[in-house]
Amino acid sequence: MRAMVTKGGIYTWINVRENKFIEEKFDNVELLEKNDLNEREQYIAQQLVGRGVLDKTIDGKNVAYKLNINNFTR
Repeated sequence: MRAMVTKGGIYTWINVRENKFIEEKFDNVELLEKNDLNEREQYIAQQLVGRGVLDKTIDGKNVAYKLNINNFTR
């Protein structure tokens, strides 16, 4: 498990699967399209949105995710 700071300065715990998802998908990409994810990855992303780790942006029918991190603690 790993602790991550969200934009509000709140620490949240991330399990191994979620950590692996973040490391693989957001390694060199800032904005991740929902169309590029399989069903399992979409579920993990939605769970992380609910906990404030990812930020979900909706533009018409296009859905994308980006990391919701606190830049001051990096």
